[in-house]
Amino acid sequence: MDAFSTADDLIFSALGVVAQVRRVDLPPIRIILVVRDGVERLGEFQQVVGRARHVIARNREWLFRRGDEVTLPDRTQTVETVVKDDGLINEAVLHG
Repeated sequence: MDAFSTADDLIFSALGVVAQVRRVDLPPIRIILVVRDGVERLGEFQQVVGRARHVIARNREWLFRRGDEVTLPDRTQTVETVVKDDGLINEAVLHG
Protein backbone atom coordinates (compact mmCIF):
# COMPACT_ATOMS: atom_id res chain seq x y z
CA MET A 1 0.00 0.00 0.00
CA ASP A 2 1.46 3.37 -0.99
CA ALA A 3 1.33 6.60 1.01
CA PHE A 4 -1.39 8.17 -1.16
CA SER A 5 -3.78 5.24 -0.65
CA THR A 6 -3.43 5.56 3.12
CA ALA A 7 -3.83 9.36 3.06
CA ASP A 8 -6.72 9.10 0.62
CA ASP A 9 -8.59 6.70 2.90
CA LEU A 10 -7.97 8.91 5.94
CA ILE A 11 -9.15 12.09 4.19
CA PHE A 12 -12.33 10.50 2.86
CA SER A 13 -13.14 8.86 6.21
CA ALA A 14 -12.56 12.11 8.14
CA LEU A 15 -14.10 14.66 5.75
CA GLY A 16 -16.45 12.53 3.69
CA VAL A 17 -20.22 12.21 3.80
CA VAL A 18 -22.27 9.30 2.52
CA ALA A 19 -24.22 10.36 -0.54
CA GLN A 20 -26.29 8.71 -3.22
CA VAL A 21 -25.25 9.22 -6.84
CA ARG A 22 -27.37 8.33 -9.82
CA ARG A 23 -26.97 8.31 -13.57
CA VAL A 24 -29.96 7.96 -15.87
CA ASP A 25 -29.00 4.53 -17.21
CA LEU A 26 -27.61 3.10 -13.94
CA PRO A 27 -29.13 2.24 -10.55
CA PRO A 28 -28.27 4.63 -7.70
CA ILE A 29 -25.30 3.79 -5.48
CA ARG A 30 -24.11 5.10 -2.12
CA ILE A 31 -20.51 6.35 -1.92
CA ILE A 32 -18.42 8.62 0.28
CA LEU A 33 -17.90 12.13 -1.14
CA VAL A 34 -15.96 15.12 0.14
CA VAL A 35 -18.13 18.25 -0.13
CA ARG A 36 -16.61 21.71 -0.60
CA ASP A 37 -19.20 24.45 -0.03
CA GLY A 38 -18.72 28.06 -1.06
CA VAL A 39 -16.03 27.56 -3.72
CA GLU A 40 -15.53 30.92 -5.44
CA ARG A 41 -16.31 31.41 -9.12
CA LEU A 42 -14.07 34.09 -10.58
CA GLY A 43 -15.02 36.51 -13.34
CA GLU A 44 -13.04 38.05 -16.14
CA PHE A 45 -10.98 40.34 -13.91
CA GLN A 46 -10.62 37.82 -11.07
CA GLN A 47 -13.52 39.26 -9.08
CA VAL A 48 -15.79 36.81 -7.26
CA VAL A 49 -19.01 36.45 -9.25
CA GLY A 50 -20.55 33.60 -7.28
CA ARG A 51 -20.05 30.58 -5.09
CA ALA A 52 -20.71 26.93 -5.81
CA ARG A 53 -20.76 23.52 -4.14
CA HIS A 54 -18.11 21.07 -5.33
CA VAL A 55 -18.05 17.33 -4.62
CA ILE A 56 -15.03 15.04 -4.84
CA ALA A 57 -15.16 11.28 -5.43
CA ARG A 58 -12.53 8.61 -5.83
CA ASN A 59 -12.29 7.40 -9.43
CA ARG A 60 -12.51 3.76 -8.31
CA GLU A 61 -16.00 4.49 -6.89
CA TRP A 62 -17.54 6.96 -9.37
CA LEU A 63 -16.62 9.08 -12.38
CA PHE A 64 -18.85 12.15 -12.57
CA ARG A 65 -20.56 13.13 -15.82
CA ARG A 66 -22.73 16.12 -16.56
CA GLY A 67 -26.30 15.38 -15.53
CA ASP A 68 -25.52 12.91 -12.72
CA GLU A 69 -27.74 13.42 -9.65
CA VAL A 70 -26.05 13.72 -6.25
CA THR A 71 -28.26 13.34 -3.19
CA LEU A 72 -26.68 14.75 -0.04
CA PRO A 73 -28.39 14.81 3.37
CA ASP A 74 -29.84 18.29 2.72
CA ARG A 75 -30.87 18.17 -0.98
CA THR A 76 -30.47 16.67 -4.44
CA GLN A 77 -28.44 18.52 -7.08
CA THR A 78 -27.24 17.71 -10.59
CA VAL A 79 -23.65 17.81 -11.82
CA GLU A 80 -23.06 20.93 -13.89
CA THR A 81 -19.48 20.19 -14.98
CA VAL A 82 -16.38 18.22 -14.05
CA VAL A 83 -13.56 20.57 -13.07
CA LYS A 84 -10.77 18.14 -12.20
CA ASP A 85 -9.80 14.52 -12.82
CA ASP A 86 -6.24 13.59 -11.94
CA GLY A 87 -6.71 9.85 -12.37
CA LEU A 88 -7.25 9.18 -8.65
CA ILE A 89 -10.03 11.61 -7.72
CA ASN A 90 -12.49 13.68 -9.72
CA GLU A 91 -14.23 16.91 -8.73
CA ALA A 92 -17.54 18.21 -10.02
CA VAL A 93 -19.54 21.42 -9.64
CA LEU A 94 -23.16 20.96 -8.58
CA HIS A 95 -25.90 23.06 -10.13
CA GLY A 96 -28.01 25.27 -7.89
